[in-house]
Amino acid sequence: MMIDHKKMIAFSIRDVSLHIGRYIHHEGQKEGKNPFEDKTATDRVSRLQGMAVGYIYSHNGQQVIQKDMEKGMYISKSTASGLVQRMVKNGLIYTTPAENDARVKCLNLTNYALDIMREMDKRAIRTEAQLRKGIDDEDLQVFFKVLKQIKENTK
Repeated sequence: MMIDHKKMIAFSIRDVSLHIGRYIHHEGQKEGKNPFEDKTATDRVSRLQGMAVGYIYSHNGQQVIQKDMEKGMYISKSTASGLVQRMVKNGLIYTTPAENDARVKCLNLTNYALDIMREMDKRAIRTEAQLRKGIDDEDLQVFFKVLKQIKENTK
């Protein structure tokens, strides 16, 4: 019996992910340059730096230290250390001493990084609206329930 890849969960999720990625890239091209993807900048922000900015941004109002980022992003201590140094150099974050231990540094987004994230939030809202177009709320509930079950099955 031959496997029908189009009826496989893993293939379908990857396929949809690629379609969404292409859609986001195409929309970004129409809107202009994304600071996280400026290929001409000498201090170009890497995808990992962009993800780290997103991680810190998503913990707005909370104290974020390097160890939190290591755990939350599943990266090693040495990777996180180099990442923090590059992000400071690129003007994305600055560090301050933690309230309870001055030896520990809190990671804070600069206004530059906050501006980028606000713009990305706007784009994400438009993209999400496009992705949900024509899908009933009940169908979305089933979709998210199935995704949750797939995650549970792969633990």
